[in-house]
Amino acid sequence: MPRHLSEAQRARAIAKLEENWSLTEVAAELNVSKSCIFYIKKRWQGEQRLQRTIRQGIGKVSTENEDIALVEFINHNPFETAVKAREETLFPGSLRTTQRRLKQCGFKNCVATHKMFLTEEHKQRRVQFANEILQGNEFWNNVMFSDEKTFQSSKNERLHVYRSRNRRFEENYTLSTTNSGRFSVNVWAWISVHDPGVCW
Repeated sequence: MPRHLSEAQRARAIAKLEENWSLTEVAAELNVSKSCIFYIKKRWQGEQRLQRTIRQGIGKVSTENEDIALVEFINHNPFETAVKAREETLFPGSLRTTQRRLKQCGFKNCVATHKMFLTEEHKQRRVQFANEILQGNEFWNNVMFSDEKTFQSSKNERLHVYRSRNRRFEENYTLSTTNSGRFSVNVWAWISVHDPGVCW
């Protein structure tokens, strides 16, 4: 079924209607919907014209400078909400427009990652340790892998952050892991090449 009729087809539809064809018959003849023929008839009777009305698109509610201000605010405050960004930058669009504009500029609203930040000393000592153990296969027979998990009574809520793709673990978009101040249960377990270990 064609999306729009040509002007010649619309003229043909009017001719058929003037020959007392029904809307259904004309629609079937031109392979269009009945409502399409109805609006052609209505336009002809009211305005004596066959041309379709050219709709004007809605212009952007924000200027380029307003878009830049919005993006700069989120760049400097990635953990703020779109509501806050709209208020602080006086963005003229609605909340939905604000969110859409941020998405168009490459920002995605994601759940923030939690991790402990390593200091330069931590990083250097880890590299040093890795270099020291690269000394033959016998080393691993004497290695025990262990890990621990702390279960806390505090409420760990998800916090959203605006960021671009592939930048999840950058410090600007990551929350530092901190102690809750409430009671917690620590669990520790180990495993080696010889034994699955235990869990305490």
